[in-house]
Formats: sequence, structure tokens, C-alpha cells
Amino acid sequence: MIIAIIIVAHIVFVLLDANPGNDIVHTDADWAAWFATWFLDLFTPDDHKLNIVLNYGIAAVFYLAVGAVARRVVNDL
Repeated sequence: MIIAIIIVAHIVFVLLDANPGNDIVHTDADWAAWFATWFLDLFTPDDHKLNIVLNYGIAAVFYLAVGAVARRVVNDL
């Protein structure tokens, strides 16, 4: 869930045109890019914001799904 929060925060920062020079925004962008590495070029629309929403959004959904499966497995033990 924490990984998904980092990725969603990056999406929000991009959509709201947050200052990329800010330390929080910059660090979150670095972490989100690392966590979403596999999904970054999945879709390549011309619009930068749409690109971020699609690719990082799919990464966030992926991590939420993996977390839900892991939670279910741990709870069943």
C-alpha cells in the first residue's frame, strides 16, 4: 500500500503542476519512477499528464493487487 501511495502522490504532483525542484516532489518522482519501472512505456500518448496517469496508475493498481494477495496469504497462515 505504501508503494501505491508513493506512486499516486507522484500522479497528483504531476496533475497539479507541483514544482519539480522541490525536494519532496523530486524524491517522490525518483521513488515512483523506480517502483513503476516496468510500466513506464506501456502506453505512449502524446500528452505528458495522460502518460503519467496511465502508466503510473497501472503500476499503482498492480502494487495494490499484489499487496491484497500477499495480505490474504499471510492472513490464511
